[in-house]
Amino acid sequence: MEVEVPYRLIITIVVIAIIVGGVVSLMYSTPAYPRLPMGSTYGVEGFVPRNVSESLRALPEAEELLSFLDKAGAGEGTRSSRNAVRSELELLLHKMAALVADLTSSEQLVNQTRHLPFETAHDRLVVGELCGMCLQQTMSARDLDILLETWRERGVLLLRKLCTIENLTETDVLFSEKLWTKASERVRDVATARCVKPLPSLALGARDAVPFEPVRLQGAQPYTYTYGGLSASGWNGAV
Repeated sequence: MEVEVPYRLIITIVVIAIIVGGVVSLMYSTPAYPRLPMGSTYGVEGFVPRNVSESLRALPEAEELLSFLDKAGAGEGTRSSRNAVRSELELLLHKMAALVADLTSSEQLVNQTRHLPFETAHDRLVVGELCGMCLQQTMSARDLDILLETWRERGVLLLRKLCTIENLTETDVLFSEKLWTKASERVRDVATARCVKPLPSLALGARDAVPFEPVRLQGAQPYTYTYGGLSASGWNGAV
């Protein structure tokens, strides 16, 4: 029995395979977004990197710290470990500077912090969302302290790791920690002033409880022990 070969079906499958392969190759060779090298922490998950040196202008202490580390580093550590620590520290400083820039801007918009990625090692909240809550003053003082303290502690740890990898001297380590402290304090001052809604000052009414001091006691001197440990009556408190 002669078997008929389905040449038409085979040709159709081959043509479809060629077309699909061409489309896939075209899509892969021309991506919608530029690819980044392996290990890069910027540009992932749809976040768009910005010029770091430009964004750090809002926080001069951060820019000074990174410049100092570049000049003082001996580079004796492994390149991979140094790059990982340095990248996270730079990203953290970038977030701090971007937050200061948005909070102090007259536009009052989530601009610099909008595309910064979330990093589980030092973030408790997406920095863009944090900035939005600050601009609306819906952030509580306790939550803000927790967020900023997490940044501060992680930054100190990263800085000490980097100084160890770079084999910096004790003087250089202390100076870099001083710059980090100044940057952290500036971010805390700006965030505390802009993020937390001040408590309303309520005027006391006629029925509100207020401190009261009798008139006959208003001219009395403070009660202190001025007679060799004894009170004015001579009693030393012993029973």
